[in-house]
Amino acid sequence: MTSLSGDKFLELAARKSIMTAIVMVLFGAILFVIQDSGIKWLTAELAVLQIIFVRSLFGMVFLYSGTKILGGKMDLKVHQPWLLLFRTSVNVVSWCLFFTGLKYLELATATALFFSFPLFLTALSVPILKEQVGLRRWTAIIVGFIGVVLMTKPGGGFQWPMLLMLSAAFGWALVALATRKLGEQQSAQSILFYTLLGFASTMWIPQIWLWQPMDSDALLLIALVALFGVTAQFLITKAYTLANPSITSPFEYTGLVWAALFGFVIWNDIPDWISIAGGLLIVSSGIFIIYREYRLSAED
Repeated sequence: MTSLSGDKFLELAARKSIMTAIVMVLFGAILFVIQDSGIKWLTAELAVLQIIFVRSLFGMVFLYSGTKILGGKMDLKVHQPWLLLFRTSVNVVSWCLFFTGLKYLELATATALFFSFPLFLTALSVPILKEQVGLRRWTAIIVGFIGVVLMTKPGGGFQWPMLLMLSAAFGWALVALATRKLGEQQSAQSILFYTLLGFASTMWIPQIWLWQPMDSDALLLIALVALFGVTAQFLITKAYTLANPSITSPFEYTGLVWAALFGFVIWNDIPDWISIAGGLLIVSSGIFIIYREYRLSAED
């Protein structure tokens, strides 16, 4: 009887962790879209690397202040230095690719292409995590990549920033896998701190050539972008440590709805029917993958 109660308790705790992670991802998704909208607006006048650099400085201040305000402690001890270095490096490259592509693409198109990362995540879980991916999930991955092909319009509408977005999505899948492993010993705050430090330490050198004076409005917008971005990163990073990324990451698809709305309101972007069809295929495949992951975990 005691063993049964213990099993039941563990099951309820696991479900609570999953639900908490999902709520974090949902909030993180809309905050990321707000951040992306602000950065896309800023790239009309400022270099992407300058925006990322200043955003990272603001981000470290907000992260430290927020941790202190909430009564937490910034534990900066590194338990897996090489894995943390790998995650930070890939994250820096991925975000640079993402924000550069975002400058040239419609917000909804950029977001939809980036949301191909759960497809990469599931495919990469086979060689990296040695997971077994069945025929149904492989089919979902194929369907999702058909959606990617539709969105990139290889018949004549392909744009090189789309390749940047897909590369960023691949990198983010690696980041998600590394975060899950790091989260076993490293706090979400420390993972995020070293990510921001990685951005700041690698972005300062290009400022010698790229730096442009910024007015108070630009600084305020970057500060707000940093606040929303750091909060979103913390929520997503924490979610990845609470539950398997293959379960939580597809809920970031809700950001596609917000991206379409923000793109229409701010830039009057209206995607064509091919882009909409491709986006729906990507989202549908991701939802199916999460459904299969849930069913398989429930059967274990």
